[in-house]
Amino acid sequence: MFSRDTESLRATVLLSDGETDQIILPEADPARLLRMQEVVGGHLEVVPIPGRRYLVVSESAKDGPHVINRIATQMAQEAESIPLDDYLAGTVLLVSQQVMN
Repeated sequence: MFSRDTESLRATVLLSDGETDQIILPEADPARLLRMQEVVGGHLEVVPIPGRRYLVVSESAKDGPHVINRIATQMAQEAESIPLDDYLAGTVLLVSQQVMN
């Protein structure tokens, strides 16, 4: 499905309805940043989780009406990256460290 060349640029899209999808992000840094912003819907907030991975969410995802992303929230809480009374909202990207370099 994905070649070795694109494997490090693969991201999992965690939708707030519990569905997931796989995408390949662009190689060029500016294009990759723009694509991640398009997917999550705004400026990026990065939440580290174990395994040299990150959850990438819109920093304004909780502003106004929003839907809690239960999968991403559980991952972040289990990693102790956010408090148990906090949550992540909206579409979230799960990416490797290579994507963030």
